[in-house]
Amino acid sequence: MMGKVIPLKENLNTTIKEILELLLEKECFDAVLVPVRVPSGESFAYLLMKDRRILQSCTPLPPIMPVQGARALRDLTRRGNSNLKVLCVMRPCEIRASIELAKLRQIRLENVSFLSFDCPGALRTKDYINSPEESDNQYQEIIATWESENFRSACNTCLHFSYEGLPADLHIHLTNMKEERMGITPLSDKGKESLSRIGIECNGDLSGWQTEVNEISRKRIANRDKAFSELRDKISGAEGFHDFFSDCINCHNCMRVCPICYCRQCFFDSSGEAKSEAEDYLAKIGAKGGIRFPGDMMLFHLGRMSHMALSCVSCGACEDGCPMEVPVSRAFAFVADEVQKMFDYVPGRNEEEPIPVQTYQEDELHQYEDAKGTG
Repeated sequence: MMGKVIPLKENLNTTIKEILELLLEKECFDAVLVPVRVPSGESFAYLLMKDRRILQSCTPLPPIMPVQGARALRDLTRRGNSNLKVLCVMRPCEIRASIELAKLRQIRLENVSFLSFDCPGALRTKDYINSPEESDNQYQEIIATWESENFRSACNTCLHFSYEGLPADLHIHLTNMKEERMGITPLSDKGKESLSRIGIECNGDLSGWQTEVNEISRKRIANRDKAFSELRDKISGAEGFHDFFSDCINCHNCMRVCPICYCRQCFFDSSGEAKSEAEDYLAKIGAKGGIRFPGDMMLFHLGRMSHMALSCVSCGACEDGCPMEVPVSRAFAFVADEVQKMFDYVPGRNEEEPIPVQTYQEDELHQYEDAKGTG
């Protein structure tokens, strides 16, 4: 792995901003899509910018992810982006979600490049809003140590936090931040050309940084195995699944923040077949003695899982956006992991690799059918 080690100037975000400024100055890109702190100071939003002076206000690596970057890119490129060359600064899970949406024809990736970075994790938005300044300071320490109890639960079990298998053009290494330096590596010919144009020659060997990545991966695999083992018992069977989501108020906010749920009109929000007549509700009351309102909570979660389990990148946006703090992402990550293993599919791994639901093979899944028949 060849790249260049760059000493930090003031802090990580300042150093990355200088690189972004050079990329714009040398016209490697026409604009940059990057997170910026909102005026109130309590959150961040994606901003498309080409003015280098405005770029000074950006925060390439914010402590939280209130908007999944793939959703921002979808809004920008849904109808194409003409000849505008855009560099998107995103976390690995945001890039992987963008690739999945491109396969679903919701994002156009012509003239789009990605700058990724080793992601230590994102803090819970609710916690951050309560004390943004304190959280900012804590996050700088977290980047150096890669440990925190305040991460989204999905971040503590994420195995795709680095560059391996990531279809980005440029990648920033952050696993050796204790020494106040970062590494940068081109992951494509486009990325290599861009760095060359701004005077960054990647002739240094960064393979030693892989040791840190392997150690973090080992810890997260252990976290993941433990979390999934505990979860398997909790959501086993219809009753267990229902109890797991018992605090859900059916607001559908998890769907609205999910980058993979892209339908403009969800079946469960429609005024047609998704809604029952009053007589149907009365009939259910006669059978059960009482029913919960709003209704169809279980059907909503099961329906959403069936639609997006193969493309779920376990970003944790659903859980972070839940007003009732239902551990949505844990259930979805568990189910997604099981389904993706069936098809040997990793969402966002390759733009050319079709999502299994988009293809048909006459002889597939027979090993699972055979196992079920003999079980």
